[in-house]
Amino acid sequence: FVGYGYFAEIPAVIWDVQRVGPSTGLPTRTSQGDLISCYWLSHGDTRHVCLLPGSVAECFEFGWRAFDLAEELQTPIFVLSDLDLGMNLWMTTQFDYPSEPMKRGKVMTADQIEQSGFHRYKDVDGDGIPYRTLPGTDHPLAAYLTRGSGHDIDAIYTEDPENWANNMERLHRKFESAREFVPEPVVDMVPGAELGLVAFGSTDMAIKEARDILREAGIKSSYLRLRALPSNMKLHNFIAQHDRVYVIEMNMDGQLHKLIQLEIPEMAHRVRSAAFSDGLPLTAEIVTNIIQSMECDEHGDDSD
Repeated sequence: FVGYGYFAEIPAVIWDVQRVGPSTGLPTRTSQGDLISCYWLSHGDTRHVCLLPGSVAECFEFGWRAFDLAEELQTPIFVLSDLDLGMNLWMTTQFDYPSEPMKRGKVMTADQIEQSGFHRYKDVDGDGIPYRTLPGTDHPLAAYLTRGSGHDIDAIYTEDPENWANNMERLHRKFESAREFVPEPVVDMVPGAELGLVAFGSTDMAIKEARDILREAGIKSSYLRLRALPSNMKLHNFIAQHDRVYVIEMNMDGQLHKLIQLEIPEMAHRVRSAAFSDGLPLTAEIVTNIIQSMECDEHGDDSD
């Protein structure tokens, strides 16, 4: 159904409060192990927008922002929280309520259809995002059949190879356009730091504390907290400015690390996985020990 929503371009919002897997796993413990499954969920040739809140306040913000993005991009949007945020009690800053109406994106009215016509899946603006109509639009050309199989610009079924390739290329352009819609990373650059840390979600506070500990031990680090996929040039530039970038996440596979290497292959050698998962929220001690151990390995230092 998620693949259908992607291909038929149906707005939807799906929340995933991640717990430890695989299978039943640890039902009341926290993890960040669903990133890859959500990012590529479907039978193939799909990539989904994923929002990655790092606090209770951001959970609230991304709650309404996800609906804006779903409408603007006409696609399912995932919001990946985790059980640390989802089940525990948190103090939080006051929520900021949206000050503008919901953004409905490219919606054509009956008058606009009369003036310029309507082709459901035509890329008019070059950003991959087509125009749509809402049910009940009072014009004989406003209706279309939403289908999950091959279709042309008018939503008519076809197995024509050229139509298929053109449609998939347009969906790719739309995903590239999404980079400018999603929340940007939060970046703290430290002059002279050889080390960069990348993370997302509820690990944020543990990493901030660990950076203080590492700084006292003589290890300066910059920090980028990713707040959404797909990433934009801020992540690319951050990696380019550091000799070594450690990707910290609560799973065993280093899922974000793998996605970054695929996304920025020319700098994959700079990016190292610092993944760790034991079901409990990440602590500053764990982060510090992992980074110090990897730095010792990097410099060939066997001392304690």
